[in-house]
Amino acid sequence: MSNVPSAGSIEHRTPTEGTIKQLYGTAWRCGEPTCKKPLYRLNGDTGEYILNSRIAHIHARSQGGARWDPGMSEAANRDASNLILLCDTHAWEIDQTPQHFTADMLREWKKTQLAEYQTLQRSWSLTDAEVTDVFTASFTTLEDRLLRGICAAAESARQDERRQRQRLLIADTVRAANNWTGALRTATLSSAGDRWNKRAITEWVADNGSAMASDMQLIRSNVRKLRLETRHPDLLEALDAAETAVGSPEVFDPIWRGSTTKGEERSVIYRHLNYVERVFLNLEEIAIKMLADPPPKGTP
Repeated sequence: MSNVPSAGSIEHRTPTEGTIKQLYGTAWRCGEPTCKKPLYRLNGDTGEYILNSRIAHIHARSQGGARWDPGMSEAANRDASNLILLCDTHAWEIDQTPQHFTADMLREWKKTQLAEYQTLQRSWSLTDAEVTDVFTASFTTLEDRLLRGICAAAESARQDERRQRQRLLIADTVRAANNWTGALRTATLSSAGDRWNKRAITEWVADNGSAMASDMQLIRSNVRKLRLETRHPDLLEALDAAETAVGSPEVFDPIWRGSTTKGEERSVIYRHLNYVERVFLNLEEIAIKMLADPPPKGTP
């Protein structure tokens, strides 16, 4: 258990990762001889094992702590011989009422715990992640753990908010692209008729030009926003492809010449519009996968 030092007091370093693994590799249950609680308890609902213990110091690692020994070196203080694994309750109790738990008593507990391991050959083999959990539970104050929890909750909320914002930006971008390609497809069909002339173009632009310009502005604006929102490489690549696909106005020049568009020219336009639709569909699919799965660590 952690002992909170007073200002200017001595505080030894915490045990090493290897020492923590050694402790759990030579014990099965709480070191209090009558306590039957295992160091990890089984969750009956999930079938997972949950940490049920703490590393306690026989002689405190902080000056002023329970059973502090001023003559003990730091190396001896953080050695496995000065540490004992206890359930949460007993780890708290030996430090809160040290007058009832002498160093000699705890060393006897330690001997009994090691002897039990030698007889039963039951222990806990910890992963690096589990060592981190043990370290946090044993050597971080309750206040710090609560603060970390609050910070983690706040960060999770920020991540959720960012992901929701990205979902809306993607949805609006794809919707605008579909509107834009739909309008140009209609114009391409109309240009095949004999009645497609300067006047028809002017009327068509008056009816549809403002909406198309608005859709294009929305696409470009959202692409810029999304680039600031994410560093996900697949999404950034899809955004580049989408912006390039709608950034080729010369493809549509035959529509605005004021005369009937040739069939081969319309074919080029149709192929490009189909390509634009595929690019934005790919953008949507990448975004759905990215925003449905938990983001990789360190990736907004």
